[in-house]
Amino acid sequence: MKLNVRSWLAGVAVASALVLTACGGGGAQPAAGGDSGGASALNISTAGEQLAFAPANLTAKPGDVKVTFKNGSGAQKHNWILVKGGDDVAAKVDEAGVAAGDAKGYIPDDANIVAKTKLVDGGASDSVTAKLDAGTYTFLCTFPGHYAAGMKGTLTVK
Repeated sequence: MKLNVRSWLAGVAVASALVLTACGGGGAQPAAGGDSGGASALNISTAGEQLAFAPANLTAKPGDVKVTFKNGSGAQKHNWILVKGGDDVAAKVDEAGVAAGDAKGYIPDDANIVAKTKLVDGGASDSVTAKLDAGTYTFLCTFPGHYAAGMKGTLTVK
């Protein structure tokens, strides 16, 4: 009898974990409101103390897109910069961002930047809204060394 109860409890625990994983979301999800003429909304964060965005791939519909970036790090500053283009453009924006320095939040004046948040302290958030056409965009953090470490991702608008 004890074996059956233990098996049943183990089964319930596994089933609960699966339900929580399925319902917990996998990162950025478009928010309701896109059909009513409002901006599509995406949420993105850092992967804790790792130099990575979570999620690294976003999808939105063309038009106004609001991105809320939360710095999930407790110790590091980050920004979220969206550029039109791929890694070649992102690398140039990153280089210019480092040259822009701390006073400018490591954000350069660059025509390839489509949207940007400010440099965000650990635990804080910032939002930005941009009108986006269909296409593929690259996003990155321009804080020194972060892009080179792989802090980048892709936003597909379709």
